Amino acid sequence: MEGLEVAHNGVRGDDVVEVKERRRVSNNITNRTREAVIMSVRSFIGIGMCALVSLLGSHAALAQVAPPAPTPTVQERLDALEKKSDAPSLWKTLGFKASGFLDVAYTQNFNNPNTNLNQLHIFDTNANGFMPHLAQLMLERPADAAGSGMDRAGFRARLNFGSDARVTRARTNFQPGTSNNELDFQELYAEYILPVGNGLKIQAGKINTLIGYEVINSFENPNFSRSFMFGLGQAFTTTGVRMSYTFNPVVTASIGVINGWDNIDDNNKGKSFEWLVALTPHEKIGVSFYGSYGAEQSNSQGAAAFTTQADPTAKRTVVGSIISLKPTDKDTVILEPYYGNEGNASTVKGARNARWNGFAGYLIHDFTDQWSARFRGEIFEDAGGARTCTGGVNFAGGVNTCASGSSGAGVITAGAGGIPQTLWENTFTLQYKPFPSLITRTEFRYDKSDKNVFLYGSRPVNNQETLSFQVIYLF
Repeated sequence: MEGLEVAHNGVRGDDVVEVKERRRVSNNITNRTREAVIMSVRSFIGIGMCALVSLLGSHAALAQVAPPAPTPTVQERLDALEKKSDAPSLWKTLGFKASGFLDVAYTQNFNNPNTNLNQLHIFDTNANGFMPHLAQLMLERPADAAGSGMDRAGFRARLNFGSDARVTRARTNFQPGTSNNELDFQELYAEYILPVGNGLKIQAGKINTLIGYEVINSFENPNFSRSFMFGLGQAFTTTGVRMSYTFNPVVTASIGVINGWDNIDDNNKGKSFEWLVALTPHEKIGVSFYGSYGAEQSNSQGAAAFTTQADPTAKRTVVGSIISLKPTDKDTVILEPYYGNEGNASTVKGARNARWNGFAGYLIHDFTDQWSARFRGEIFEDAGGARTCTGGVNFAGGVNTCASGSSGAGVITAGAGGIPQTLWENTFTLQYKPFPSLITRTEFRYDKSDKNVFLYGSRPVNNQETLSFQVIYLF
C-alpha cells in the first residue's frame, strides 16, 4: 500500500535503522575496549618481563662479583682522604709515607726442652708457645734525586715493639741481649742526595747493616726463622755515616764509617768500616760483595762484646757475597758464601784469632701469586767458639744459649765463653698470601751440630726439630 511503511514483524523501518546504528556504535565501542585491554595486558606483560630480566641480571652480577678488595694501606687511606679534599694535603705535599706490620708466630720444639728455649735460634727463641714477635711503625720521606732543594732531603724512623726488639736493639757499651726492653728504633736516620753525577746519597744515623742477605724483618726474608749466619755471625744495625752512588744500571756502591756492630755509642776508640758493591749484569743475574772491618771489642774488660778477654785493638773482618739467579719466572736461587775473623777472640786458645764462616743456599718457587715454597740449606762453622753459645737464659729470653757440650748435665752456658762447633740446618717453608696485606707461613726446621748443644728434655743432644706457624699483617 502506497504511503504505508510496512515494518518487519510489526516494527517500523526507521526503528530498525536506529537499532542497527546502535548496534554498530556498540560494536565499535566494544572493539576499542577490547583493543585497549589487550594493549594494557601486553604492556603489563612487557613491563613484567623487563623486571624479571633485570632481576635475573642483578642476580648474575651478584654471583659473579669479585672477592672484596684487600684492606687499604695507611698510605692508600691518606691518598683517598686527599682526593676528597679540594686542595692537596700537607701530608702529601711533604712527601710523607707511613706503613707498618704485625708479626705473630707459634713454634713447637719436638725436643720439648725443659728450658722452653730453642737453642741457637735468634728471634724465634721461645719453644712451645705463641710469641708476638714484632709490631712495627715506619714513617719516612724518601729523598728524590730528580728533585731540587728540599726534595733531595729525606728521613726514616722505624719503631719496633715486641720480643724481636730485645735482640736487635743496639747496645750502649753493654753486651747484646742483656736488656729485655721491647721498644727500639730499628732505624732512625736522615738522608740527602747531593747533585753530583747521578746523585750521591748520604745517610746519617742508625741504619740496617749492609752485611748479609737476610734482614731483621721476617716477611722480607724467604723463611720465618733466620739463618745461623745472620743471627750469630753478622751485625743487625750500624750507627754512623753512609754514602751510596749508582754509577749506572749495572753498578751500585756503598761505604760507611760506623761506631761498630750494633753500637749507638762506640765501645772503643776506633771506628769501623762497611762496604757493598752490587752488580746487575743481567735482569736475571745479580751479584754483590760486602764487607766490614774495624775494632769491635770493648775498652772495658768486664763489658766484652763476645769474649771474656777483650782486646780493644783487635780487628774484626767480615767478607761475603750474594749471588742471585732467576732461571725461570717462578724460580729464584740465592747463594751466600761468608767468612769472618777476629783477633784475640778465640775461646779455644787465648790470644788467638777466632774464625767463623758459612754458606747458605736458598730456593724460592712461586706456584701462583698466592702460594710459594721456600727452602734454605746452611752450614756454619764457629771454629774459634767466638760466635755460638755466648748468651745466658736470662739474656733477652735466652738468645744464643746452648746446653753444655762437655758436662752432659743439661746446664745452660751463661756468658762463660762459646763452644767451637759446626752447625747445619735445613728449613722448608710453605707460604700462602690470601691477600697482599696478609702473609701466612708454615715452617719446618732441622738443626744439627757436631756437639751436644741442644736439649731433649733435660738431656744434651746434637739435633733439634721445630715446627712454626706465622701470621703477618701489613698495613
